[in-house]
Amino acid sequence: MKIPNDPFIGTHYIGKEEIKAVKKVLKSKSLFRYHGPNLQYKTDKFEKNLAEYLGVKYVLACTSGGAALKLACIASDIGCGDEVIMSPFTFIASASEVLSCGAIPVFVDIDNTMNIDYKKIEEKITDKTKAIMAIHMQGQPCNMIEINKIAKKHNLVVIEDTAQAFGASINNKKVGTLGNIGAFSLQAGKTITCGEGGFLATNNKQVYEKAKMYHDNGGYRNGCNYPTWENGKTFFGENFKITEIQSAIALEQLNKIEKIIRKQNDTYYKIVNNIDTKFYNIRPFVIGSKPIFTSLAIEFKSEKECSDFIKKMNNKGIGFNLYCSNLISNFDTFIKKQSWHTSGFPYNVSHYRESDLSYSYSLFKRVAFYNLSASLKNKHIKYIIKCLKEYKDEL
Repeated sequence: MKIPNDPFIGTHYIGKEEIKAVKKVLKSKSLFRYHGPNLQYKTDKFEKNLAEYLGVKYVLACTSGGAALKLACIASDIGCGDEVIMSPFTFIASASEVLSCGAIPVFVDIDNTMNIDYKKIEEKITDKTKAIMAIHMQGQPCNMIEINKIAKKHNLVVIEDTAQAFGASINNKKVGTLGNIGAFSLQAGKTITCGEGGFLATNNKQVYEKAKMYHDNGGYRNGCNYPTWENGKTFFGENFKITEIQSAIALEQLNKIEKIIRKQNDTYYKIVNNIDTKFYNIRPFVIGSKPIFTSLAIEFKSEKECSDFIKKMNNKGIGFNLYCSNLISNFDTFIKKQSWHTSGFPYNVSHYRESDLSYSYSLFKRVAFYNLSASLKNKHIKYIIKCLKEYKDEL
């Protein structure tokens, strides 16, 4: 039996509501969020509904999760010579947006939650450290209580990379709202999606206004009027504006968020509650947190044990695998200090130093991940449980 293991979550919930919403925008002939003959204001409504759902004052929709991270960095005044502490167990965009600002990522080991080990953060702090990026991997929150304590002690900004954890919470407060700024993704594999897109969330008006200007080519825009660059406060920026079509889709997806989270978590617990968790070392999560379970992750004592398990599960049609081929700290841009520009920017203006990430390298090779596809049915779940029990009994 071939068992679904695709990483798409919100994608599987695209239906007549999204189609109807897109048709309405197309018929209006108003695809740009600020202008059109019959503007539907879908982006405005999406931002408003997101702010209500997250319990924050300000939300800014943008072109991608990466764009949201860069806006978070820009709005936090992160630039040349600055350092941002983060985990190496993430997608390259987490670090790329820091680099694009002229700053440098400083990598810190992960712990067995597969998120940054807060106990190792302080030893990496220098007079150049500007922020901590808390990356909530695969739907499970970082230990935000301890990270915020460290940030407060050292007067650091906390940026939450919530790309993979929209809808998760700690002590009933949504992740992405626990630090100074939260960056979210609407890419195809995320909790809700419009194919590509993202948004930034904050309670700080100054941060919001700065991010909003940068995402609109640095200009100041009053309502839907044409922006100005001559009010004494504006600067240059980039075009990170989302379209009305993307917002129309994402708005309908947001209406389904609780249904999506409930299905993901039901699938996870149906499996975990029916296998021997003394035998299977399931990825732990922070006390007080409510993850959105996008995957089932099992830690093994050795790489060989993990590899053997993956092979046997794959032979049964169950797509366990390592999460990634390598940590991003081992990518060319860091190992060789390679840049898109001949100057070597930003390595020519900011000093990158290697970190001891031995535990991270060991751990990620010993953890088998299985994507909890939104298309999993009860028959698939029962088969997964059966195969996991058989694997244990065979040893």
